[in-house]
Amino acid sequence: MLTDSQNVIKLPHFGAFESTRIHGSGTDILATTRHLERWREDLDLLKSSGIVDLRYSVPWHRIEQVPGEYDFSWIDGPMEHMRRQRMFPIIDLLHHTSFPDWLEEGFANPQFPDFYARFVQRFSERYGWADRITLFNEPLATTLMCTIIGAWYPHRTSDEAFVKMAFNVTKAMSAADRILRKANSRYTCVYIDTCESHQADDRRSANWVRLMNDRRFCILDLLLGAINKYHPIFSWFIQNGLREDDLKWAEDNRAVPDILGLDYYPHSEMEWFWSPRRERTDIRWPNRDPRGFFDVAVDYVNHFQLPVMLSETNIRGTVSDRVTWLRFMQEQTEKLALSGADVRGFCWYPSIDSTDWCNLCTRCTNSVDPQGIWYLDEQDSRWTRFPSELSEWYEKLARGAATHRDLPAYQFLAPLDHELSGYVKLMKHWDGWVEAPDVEIAA
Repeated sequence: MLTDSQNVIKLPHFGAFESTRIHGSGTDILATTRHLERWREDLDLLKSSGIVDLRYSVPWHRIEQVPGEYDFSWIDGPMEHMRRQRMFPIIDLLHHTSFPDWLEEGFANPQFPDFYARFVQRFSERYGWADRITLFNEPLATTLMCTIIGAWYPHRTSDEAFVKMAFNVTKAMSAADRILRKANSRYTCVYIDTCESHQADDRRSANWVRLMNDRRFCILDLLLGAINKYHPIFSWFIQNGLREDDLKWAEDNRAVPDILGLDYYPHSEMEWFWSPRRERTDIRWPNRDPRGFFDVAVDYVNHFQLPVMLSETNIRGTVSDRVTWLRFMQEQTEKLALSGADVRGFCWYPSIDSTDWCNLCTRCTNSVDPQGIWYLDEQDSRWTRFPSELSEWYEKLARGAATHRDLPAYQFLAPLDHELSGYVKLMKHWDGWVEAPDVEIAA
């Protein structure tokens, strides 16, 4: 982060490519977006736009398709290209459920930490120059999706399953961190997870929201060996099957990240209310009174005392919708840096439109998600990466030629005009709101 004499924040702006394996489909988003074939073009697109920092996934599920046998032939290409082009990736070694098909029960498998450590060892031996590493992308969100939410394999829908899997994931990250710190003195651990905030609409929801606001920190607290009998999540962990011996193990094998990446989306702020019909606390979205990324990020800065970066944001909508969201998130991140936080970067994720996140990657439909910097057209057989006003503005930000004040403020189109009405309250100080252009890329 650089600040000039006029208090203008200059942040590294990152690129990124979605890679999630769509479990049970035999494919992943590297394939559905054609990045498997077009990786050189995609990387050169970033470089030509002044983007040399990026998040980049190494697909374990493609490399170790047979236990103990490693085929790095595809990933060698982009890895060597980034090195020669002086691009600086944060390597994502495990992106959501992108583990090999043979890993039965996924992250619930007791041998998962050992299998993963073996893969990380081989990676570190092959790519010793890669020094910025994410050990596990969004461990909290991923573990929730695999357990309590139940959308992802192995679909174990209980609090107990979450707690046990969280500990298994923590053991895997701890082992991987030890391997990388021993192998590379320049290794930087970039821990990336969701940036959440929970609000209660009524008294009956207050205890639940208190637990949710404690749970948002729990996996990193576990990795830091910071959960003990004085920790607010301790009793919930013990009630759901974690032993005090496990917590002692975590304390003895603690791993401390160097940078904390915060992923923030409109759904990151959750509003809860008591539902008499369902006789439980239920969620309301979108949040009608969000705090905004700045305020929520401060919670994490104060809790963990680590340098931070905005490691993911996007919005599913038209190009003008996305330009307005980019302005908002750029403003919020600049504000965080000016407040004194050590902010290391800004990443709109992904750089090109993704696919199948409209169904949470539960099945492969090749449906384009309009959320990238460069857009895709399902009717285009070549899957061309089309530029837009959004890519023009992101390039200006990456080159330090613009700040949030330079970006236009377009009125959100339906349905986002309704869904993001709470966020519009956080933008009311902007001058010069204009109607969206007549010709738009459809959401």
